[in-house]
Amino acid sequence: MTRDFENVYAIILAAGASCRLGSPKQLLEWRGRTLLDNTIESACCLLNERVIVVLGAQAEVIQETINFKEVSLVINPDWPTGIASSIRVGIDALPANADGVLMLLSDQPLIGYRTMQNLLTQWQIEPSRIAASRYHDTVGVPALFPSAFFGALRSLRGDRGAKSLLLQFEEKLQKIPLPEAEIDIDTREDFDHLNGHYDAGE
Repeated sequence: MTRDFENVYAIILAAGASCRLGSPKQLLEWRGRTLLDNTIESACCLLNERVIVVLGAQAEVIQETINFKEVSLVINPDWPTGIASSIRVGIDALPANADGVLMLLSDQPLIGYRTMQNLLTQWQIEPSRIAASRYHDTVGVPALFPSAFFGALRSLRGDRGAKSLLLQFEEKLQKIPLPEAEIDIDTREDFDHLNGHYDAGE
């Protein structure tokens, strides 16, 4: 069974405070653009305007730098309670006819258009299952959740993110090998490692 992408949306979670970095990691510049810009551009290339960005900490500062005209911007006032609140805000912003949602983070710089397209293409093969990234002997995001799992995503609380659901519903996963998903940016050392080991090519 296959279906097109017209009712698939992306949610980019970008509400965190970047405490370990000391400045908004969403605004770190890599390959000539901010990390958040890179994620937005890749998602929009694939899904056009069907992209929702969730901001929270330092939302005003981020809005002064990033152009959000091509996406739907949602502010999560409850971001200090944990990532689950941002997931709920994003899910609540979806239209009623959404078939699925591609859950993305703004701090995975190696996740580009082709990676996202790979996940959606794999999801088309079994659209009732979750298409999740597999890397380093685990699973995580980016992941594409069919609408049947929206209620479970809304039920998350605190710092329980989408990965906790992937582990809970492991028997319902398509595990897509995506080693690039292992790279995320939490500290200055992470960012220095990124700049030192990856060139300007995707």
